[in-house]
Amino acid sequence: MHIENSTNPFFVSREEVTVWTRRPHKHNFFELVFIEAGSGLQCINQNKVPYTTGNIFLLPPYDCHSFTIGDPTVFIFIRFNSLFFRKDRLHMMDYTEWFQNLHYILSSYNRQPGDIINNSSDKTMLVNLIMGIYGEYVNKGEQSESIIRAHMFTLLNIVMRNFEQSFRYGNRNFDRQANDIIQYVQYNLFDNEKLRVESIAGEFHLSPKYVGEYFKKKTGESLKEYILRSRVNVAKSRLENSEQTAKEIAIELGFTDASHMSKVIRKYDPPHSSCDSTALA
Repeated sequence: MHIENSTNPFFVSREEVTVWTRRPHKHNFFELVFIEAGSGLQCINQNKVPYTTGNIFLLPPYDCHSFTIGDPTVFIFIRFNSLFFRKDRLHMMDYTEWFQNLHYILSSYNRQPGDIINNSSDKTMLVNLIMGIYGEYVNKGEQSESIIRAHMFTLLNIVMRNFEQSFRYGNRNFDRQANDIIQYVQYNLFDNEKLRVESIAGEFHLSPKYVGEYFKKKTGESLKEYILRSRVNVAKSRLENSEQTAKEIAIELGFTDASHMSKVIRKYDPPHSSCDSTALA
């Protein structure tokens, strides 16, 4: 399986395609795909769905993917990684921590093919943001880098909102407090003390003996499993995309050691099967 690597933290391209000749492949970066025009099939990890004009997809790092062209298609590709969200030199704004908190959501909520946006007003905003990013990237005017980064900040927050809404709608018993607990876990994922059952229970005025049962009832997943799965997503991303050692990542994320982290990763995120080797991409 070919892995397409990029040392550029941010790249935008617009491609008009009638026949897609690239084989199924993986990236070491996130890729947002906007279908400006056209139709065909999209595949992620052997799952295929039709695509059409106006669809927006998010391809996480190391998911095998491909497109099969039906009608001639115009793609806009936005590739990015964590390096792009370091401090903005012009305005001295640092998005690093924000993207770190967001990273595992982007990596885990979109494991199936299909449009990531279900809300029509959000779709309109995203299309405008994507076209604005493309225009700034091509024209490279004054402050374009800062404008693009601000657009990406807004774009990814909208994407995250839609992921969370899809999660809520997919769980009939889901409620506001369960969502608040998920948000709390997301933003304290590296703080072992705040993720203790007693700390979570105290934050949400629940009994320590009941908080786990409550979370599973509302989300369908135990609190312990959710935290571990979230940490696995971050650990995998760090191993693949950062210069940290496995030992450093394990300590920061609360694992006993690198060996323990490796075992947990294998348990909660086994290797995905590759795309059909006969499909074009």
